[in-house]
Amino acid sequence: SANAKKWEIELNSLKTTNARLTSALQESTANVEEWKKQLQTYKEENARMKSRVLELEAGNSGRDVDDVSQELASLRIRVENLSEELVNRDATVEELRSQVQRARTEELKERIQMLTEEKEQLRMEVSHTQSQLEVAMGTQETQRGVVESVNLQLGERIKDLLALHHELNHLLTT
Repeated sequence: SANAKKWEIELNSLKTTNARLTSALQESTANVEEWKKQLQTYKEENARMKSRVLELEAGNSGRDVDDVSQELASLRIRVENLSEELVNRDATVEELRSQVQRARTEELKERIQMLTEEKEQLRMEVSHTQSQLEVAMGTQETQRGVVESVNLQLGERIKDLLALHHELNHLLTT
């Protein structure tokens, strides 16, 4: 009878733990769905940025250099946000791992594996975003060099025209 009560208490404790783990699993599932939506948003933003970089490489005006600078600042902020989000997700994954060890449920172990893979995908996305930032920064420097070169050439042409103007003026006055 005493053993039966012990086992009954243990069973109730396990049921409570199972309910908490189920709740945590459902919350994690909701988080994964939200992360998938965010990932899709980032992919769309990535595609938009790629097309923007291609436009800039096609030779837009100096005004676009400022646009690229603004977009670079935006990308830097996004990379920081993604890094923070990655840290938060790492913490979530570690918490879920400890719950799996306590409960020893196979279902949660599989869920942790899925979250780990998603975390790796996010790391790859952060890496990809960082490489995009580097490409955008390189593009900005290239554009800046082109604009400076055009500016120097324009200055030389203006000097030539001014010299020609002075010569014509001198010929006309003599």
